Amino acid sequence: MTVALEDLRRLIVAAAPDPELAAPALHCSEHAVLDELIPFSSVIALGVVVAVEDRYAIRVTKQMLAQALSGGITLRKLAAMIEAAQ
Repeated sequence: MTVALEDLRRLIVAAAPDPELAAPALHCSEHAVLDELIPFSSVIALGVVVAVEDRYAIRVTKQMLAQALSGGITLRKLAAMIEAAQ
């Protein structure tokens, strides 16, 4: 199953404590480092992990998350993480 980037964008904004601050994720390049666009704190990361696990019925491990976060998290890295787990 291919992960829709638009779906990831919505999950990130929905997981944010302040969706308005996360809104740049809705229109950025899939290769943009999200940490540079929004305050991608541990709270948002945890919310995204929970949302991804629920939406895609996968378990995100510490190793998977560390790899996705390495060098800055991007939509493309999140999609690759999900696709690898499916």
